[in-house]
Amino acid sequence: MKEYTVKELTQMFTKSIILILALAVIFGGAFGFLAKHRQSTTYTAHRSVLISHNYQAAPTQNNDQNAQVMADQNLMPTYEELSQGRTVAKETRSLLPKKLQKKYTTDDLDSMIHAKSHQQSLILEMKVETGSSATDAAKIVNAAAEAVQKELPRLKAGVGTVTPLAKATADDVTSETTPKAKKYAVVGAALGGLVGIVISFGGIAIKDFLRKNGK
Repeated sequence: MKEYTVKELTQMFTKSIILILALAVIFGGAFGFLAKHRQSTTYTAHRSVLISHNYQAAPTQNNDQNAQVMADQNLMPTYEELSQGRTVAKETRSLLPKKLQKKYTTDDLDSMIHAKSHQQSLILEMKVETGSSATDAAKIVNAAAEAVQKELPRLKAGVGTVTPLAKATADDVTSETTPKAKKYAVVGAALGGLVGIVISFGGIAIKDFLRKNGK
């Protein structure tokens, strides 16, 4: 049985490293390229809406005023549900510029508009997510807040005063692009390196087996 020389071991090691690095680069590039072509950006806009009664006009006893505040807070989940229904989506569409009315159907807006209430708060957070642009997201969430102001008193008696707060702007909109090309490239490189290791050690094992058997 012939033993490996230092030169042969060096050659095998060098070839293995080259193969591993080459496959890591190829797989990383391929995965990154694939992610780039599958990327989509979601734009998210927010606008707050205050829902309350005139507590100063309520009876002067603190207990009565506190009871009214608590009653309003307890109804916030109901307002949340009503504010993301088709009625609000339809009114939102009517408040949009004509260009956006042609671009989005009521069903589109119904799936884009979300409302979120919080415990012990009278603020309803309106949120819109769209893949179009930051400008569209801001305009739609502003229209949605105004639609809630108009429609909520019709949908729920005794709702109190509905006041949309500061308007959203395109600069306020957040965006998220997925999938992350860099993350895909790293995963691809790791996978390519692993494949390279398997092939390299597999080749070395086969070559060693043949040498030991005198072939």
